[in-house]
Order: sequence, then structure tokens, then C-alpha cells
Amino acid sequence: MLNLLDASLANFLTPKEFPRTLIITVGNFSRADDGVGPYIASGLRQSSRLSVIDAGYTPENIIDDAVKLSAQRIIFIDAADFGGACGEIRLIDGEHIPGVSLSTHSIPLPVVSRILYEDTKAKIYFIGIQPKSVEYKEGLSGEVKSAADALIRHINEEFKDA
Repeated sequence: MLNLLDASLANFLTPKEFPRTLIITVGNFSRADDGVGPYIASGLRQSSRLSVIDAGYTPENIIDDAVKLSAQRIIFIDAADFGGACGEIRLIDGEHIPGVSLSTHSIPLPVVSRILYEDTKAKIYFIGIQPKSVEYKEGLSGEVKSAADALIRHINEEFKDA
């Protein structure tokens, strides 16, 4: 199941240490692999320990909703060009969130994450998935879809209610 997730990422994506986790996905379905965030949000199941918000390409618009959830950990998931292999998944701590995302949102994720941190004191992380294409077309590449499906399966299994 975790063939696309390295052991440290798989271990990170568990509910231990954090009673409540919020996943905020970012992306635009109209730009190929940039739609990976919304795709992941559509496959995740909320539970007593996991909340999911799909911010689309306007993460600044969900700040109030995110703050109300009182999560101790917030994880952004977005396509990110970090020079990796297509479909590669990387965990980046909150202090190193990329200033420029591939999405077309107007307020950069570091600004949104700082606002969320100030209002919640939650630990903030970013999971980036290396895209193959962000052209104006719908549909994920096979590599990115496989990575997204692995994340969905793992997160749903780890955060399912007993």
C-alpha cells in the first residue's frame, strides 16, 4: 500500500501526537496535475481525528473555517515543483513552505500558514507532490494520480474511526 510513500512520511501521516489534524488541499482541476489537491480532498474521509477542507485555488478564503476546527496540526497538500521525479511526495515543515505554489491563488501559502499559526498555534506542514504538467487541461498524470491514491489510502486507513 505504501510503495509510493517513504517510511518517514507514512509515519508522519498518523494521528499519534495530534488529537486533531486538519488537511487543507490546494489546487486547480483545470491545470492538469495542479488538481492533485482537490482530487485528494475528494477521496479523504473525515473522522473524529481528521478534518479536510478543499481550498481550491483560494486558500485565503478558508482561514476562518480552518481556525474554527481547532486542529493541533494543519497539513497543506498541493502540487509543488521541487525538482523531484514526477509523482514524488515530499514533506516540508511549516517554516519551509514554498513561497510560490503552482496554483493560481492570490495570497501565498506562507502568508496563509502564518495567519493560521497565529490564530491556532497548530503545527503547520506542507506536503508537495511533484507534477508532470500544469498545462490548462483536466486530468492528472498517471504518476501523480498513483501518488495521490497512495496518500488517500494511507490517510483514510490511519485516521479511520475505531
